[in-house]
Amino acid sequence: MATKTPHQIVKERYGSKAELVEKVAALSERAEGETDDEHKKRLKYVSNAKLLHLVAQSERAHALGGRDGMVAKILELKGQAKDREYEDKLKKLAIGRLVDLTQTLQRAAKKTAKTAGSKRDMG
Repeated sequence: MATKTPHQIVKERYGSKAELVEKVAALSERAEGETDDEHKKRLKYVSNAKLLHLVAQSERAHALGGRDGMVAKILELKGQAKDREYEDKLKKLAIGRLVDLTQTLQRAAKKTAKTAGSKRDMG
């Protein structure tokens, strides 16, 4: 079974690139001062693989609670819930960076909880 190309995946899931661009435009954030039409026009020239990546990334971000939800989770996991300067810095990061940071911290927290639990069992 051969791997499907990004073009084939777009045709299968969305029907056309125009429909995929509409979905990405609805999910992604526009550049400051950019209209909806300019945003869609810019996305029209982006590769299918990148558009598929943007959709997957936006869906992961939505599942993690959006920008504010991820920022709150990061602050909680790092133990810096009251650090407003760090919160402002996190809010300026790209969605992809926030998704990666949230998932990394969740894995680390799960790993430390697992090792702490096994140490209690031994002692």
